[in-house]
Amino acid sequence: MAAFNQYLKALRERKFLDIGTVAERTGVHRNTQSKYEDSRDPPLDYLVEFAALVDVPFIDILLKRLDDSKASQGAVNLAISSLEPEKSGVYEINEIDKTPGEFIQVRLNEVSHKLIPPGATVFINTSSKAIDANSMYAFLNPMNREHFAAKLVLTATKLKLVFDNTERKDLVFSVEGGETESRYILKTLGLLGKIVKAELIF
Repeated sequence: MAAFNQYLKALRERKFLDIGTVAERTGVHRNTQSKYEDSRDPPLDYLVEFAALVDVPFIDILLKRLDDSKASQGAVNLAISSLEPEKSGVYEINEIDKTPGEFIQVRLNEVSHKLIPPGATVFINTSSKAIDANSMYAFLNPMNREHFAAKLVLTATKLKLVFDNTERKDLVFSVEGGETESRYILKTLGLLGKIVKAELIF
């Protein structure tokens, strides 16, 4: 069932939740949460709570679990048909229904923040470029035209792109010219906007 366990982990990470927070809010021990993301089969009650926490339709989680089932293919097919899903394995991205042109979807090919691995698809609000504490932002590297994600931190003297990743060092820029200089640096770095959701398809 490893694929389903990895799917749960990806859902947690795309909401930028740590294991402890998910464990607390779903009513399980931290070690239990870790096992659910490794090899242990979570119970139905947990999956109901987890779906609500990560804002994914419960039917999507059921369908993914059925994909990883040891039941006969005939039984799995009957179970799926009884659910009568309108869509299979697709995340609802409600934010994308806003003003056309504000949101774009890209695949990250460059090493990014540890919570969003290369290969993930992110949905970006291109009109949201103001720096919010602990928010994740997408960039288009002007040198190689690859996309990456990082957290932005702005102080009175420094602008940081935080990756929290052993494979990539954080970028730190001295800022003496205030907001104007910060905007220039971010434009040069290829800032696209704030990431509203991220997903990794298995």
